[in-house]
Amino acid sequence: MAVANRELIREINQFSILNTIRTSNAISRVEIARITGISRASVTGITARLISENLIFEKEIQDSSLRGRRRVMLALNPDAVYVVGVKISAFKVSFAVTNMEAGILSSLAIPIQTGKRPVEYIANLIEDGIRHCVEEAQLQLKQISGIGIGIPGFIDSRSGICHWTPLYQKGEIPLRDLIQERLKISTYIENDANTITLGEQWFGQGKGIDNFIVVTIEHGIGMGIVINSQMYRGVKSIGAECGHMVLIPEGTLCRCGKKGCLEAYVSDVSILELARQAHADQKWHADNIEQLTIEKVTALAQKGQPVLRSIFKKAGEILGIGLSNLIHIFNPERIIITGEGVRAGDMLFVPMREAVNRHSHHEMLSSAKILIQKWDDTDWARGAASLVLQELYKSPLNRIKPTI
Repeated sequence: MAVANRELIREINQFSILNTIRTSNAISRVEIARITGISRASVTGITARLISENLIFEKEIQDSSLRGRRRVMLALNPDAVYVVGVKISAFKVSFAVTNMEAGILSSLAIPIQTGKRPVEYIANLIEDGIRHCVEEAQLQLKQISGIGIGIPGFIDSRSGICHWTPLYQKGEIPLRDLIQERLKISTYIENDANTITLGEQWFGQGKGIDNFIVVTIEHGIGMGIVINSQMYRGVKSIGAECGHMVLIPEGTLCRCGKKGCLEAYVSDVSILELARQAHADQKWHADNIEQLTIEKVTALAQKGQPVLRSIFKKAGEILGIGLSNLIHIFNPERIIITGEGVRAGDMLFVPMREAVNRHSHHEMLSSAKILIQKWDDTDWARGAASLVLQELYKSPLNRIKPTI
């Protein structure tokens, strides 16, 4: 019989204990042993090591059930770890420095049209942004335990290879390696929707939920899938591209080259293009069509412009059909919709919910709660930071840098 790898078992137990402390906020050793199934002796030994490494700390809490006695509880030390999250999008690059609980210490957004810039240009921009953001947080680079980068496209997070992204040209050296070499800090890269999903799982609406889906609405449509508490990425780690499900055969041309994709109707880029096309067809008039933005289109529609409202209505209906398909395939407990596109509000989500109700089986729909997540500009970068925190939790004693 093969002998168990004791180091591996210890790391698994350590992750389980640390994750239990994280999800519980404050918890006793006895409760950790009960929840995890790890022996009390092992819990005592591992938590002692975590305390010595300054990852967790003891705090006393008054317990009225014990006649005034204080209970010794364990909690995360939020300042044990500092990480940086970076999000690259079509018109800006966002940064955030966070602590171990993803609390934001500093943030930065650089407006720039990334377009098809060389990967080296993007690397230069990220390096400068990280250095600035770390300084703003009153930290030094040597205190940063990791960098997480979220970008749209087909990203293999295990290898760090970006197979395709609409935002920059591939170079001989992957973006992850360029950043890691320049800053000498462990760097991780992931599809941006997956980073948001990790952030929701660890700190947001997905916390404590075993099966849920995140749909992001921005310049494109992204999706992250959590099944039995694990992120699903597919055989090549590039799955969950719901934006390119064809919902209307021979419909509107999508930027991926196919016709009738979900993204061709619901994304910011597509809604803006549909508004411009309606102007060209003289269905409505814009004073300065060259300066038209998705924000202006949304504001005009919210003021009652009928043609623009009809574009959002159709987008909501098609989004609802897409969500209904996801509900029937995955039977999730929650679907979390987030991203800058939630600015559209009821114009998009009222027809979306009507379509979901119309196209979904009652039993399937009854167990799926659809949540519209209020968007904050730092959410993308915070999600990318969660990517690093996930890696650090796996083996914190070997990877975390001292905070002093």
